[in-house]
Amino acid sequence: MKILVTGASGHVALMGLAGLAGRHDLRLTDMRAPETLPQGAEFRPCDLVGASDDALRDLFSGIDVVVHSAYLHSSAQADVYCLEPPQIDRFDVELKNIQLAQRIYRQAFDAGVRRVVMVSSNHAADWHEHAQVHTRQRELVSPGDYPLSDNFYGWAKASYELLGFPYACGTFGRRMEVVSLRIGSPYPIDATRYAPGAEPARTSLPKLTGVAGFKRALGAYLSPRDCAELFRAAAEAPTIEGEGGVPWLVAYGISDNTRAFWSLDTGRNKLGYAPMDDSEIVYAEDIARLLVAGQQPGRLG
Repeated sequence: MKILVTGASGHVALMGLAGLAGRHDLRLTDMRAPETLPQGAEFRPCDLVGASDDALRDLFSGIDVVVHSAYLHSSAQADVYCLEPPQIDRFDVELKNIQLAQRIYRQAFDAGVRRVVMVSSNHAADWHEHAQVHTRQRELVSPGDYPLSDNFYGWAKASYELLGFPYACGTFGRRMEVVSLRIGSPYPIDATRYAPGAEPARTSLPKLTGVAGFKRALGAYLSPRDCAELFRAAAEAPTIEGEGGVPWLVAYGISDNTRAFWSLDTGRNKLGYAPMDDSEIVYAEDIARLLVAGQQPGRLG
């Protein structure tokens, strides 16, 4: 297939590209080129917001699958631990991200693209996690739960997902397949951040600390090779069939974690996603030191 990947120099896209490189013809776009291009991949620099419609039509021409990973950051640094404006001040930039998602959907639809893979986030439904999982009112959040977020970042991600449904259900004259991937935590777990007295991550999103934060990180972990497998599965699944036969799906993107609190059912059963890593094994030494050895107070499990 001919696959267009937006935001190709971003952290998640770079991990995911490993599952597509060598298997498909890749057209990558971003404001700047990745430091290393996959063999045979074509890179086209593009400002997806400022580019003309004609420029985007050329970018999308001949594409079978679009993976949309581009994102407009609300802070100067695109880093998980960067300083961010308070969530209440992030409406405007997140609205721009929704408008960008609409531009991607429309260009893909007009170009005859068969499938759009939207890189979403667990934050699209993170009210369930914050208000229910952490208070032990429920054990698992599934893609079928209402996409309720308690912050504008997650609200925007949920909007990307819902925005794809009219394109998928056939209202506009044809059905375009839409898959949204709710990425978990695609970063290595630095156990020192959860040690007693450690400085918490600088983020405007709700963030657990200490033993609770460490266990949450273990459940949310997405390893590099599982991210690559997730991209492969989302792009290569033979068919996309959601409720009522509409080709629209939401799937969580985490590894095969023992402590998972998001359901992988959709990814496994609808996309053929087969994660290989488990944070319980990858971080076994940290678990033994911080949890099993009792160096931090808190309930195990």
